[in-house]
Amino acid sequence: MSFAELARKVKLSTPAVHRRVRALEERGVITGYSARLDLTSLGGGLQALVAVETAGTLDEIVHELESLPEVEACWSTAGTSDLLLRVRTGGPVSMERLLVRLRELVGVDRTRTTILLDTRFDRGADPRSLGETGP
Repeated sequence: MSFAELARKVKLSTPAVHRRVRALEERGVITGYSARLDLTSLGGGLQALVAVETAGTLDEIVHELESLPEVEACWSTAGTSDLLLRVRTGGPVSMERLLVRLRELVGVDRTRTTILLDTRFDRGADPRSLGETGP
């Protein structure tokens, strides 16, 4: 959204919005900007969440996961699994190959995969989702 659009939404002048955004960037509240792509149209049509149970050192496993371009995100978790991955491939065959590679990583005991069929909504990093607990 442009500064002018944002200014209209929050009922401030464009220069005031620009100053406030710059201040948020300088304080590290805004850490960057990105484009939202329709990855399905670019050949990344199959997404999954992969829960990973480990017996090895998490840092070593995470380092290996970082080298796999299909792994979009990796979270450490509390519960039955140690890591949760968001992965994306071109289709079922490449997803199967990726899952085999994941299971072959040293320290990976078990994986459980959930294929994502459709995104009903995705808030991303929308601060409105913080509700009353946010900063």
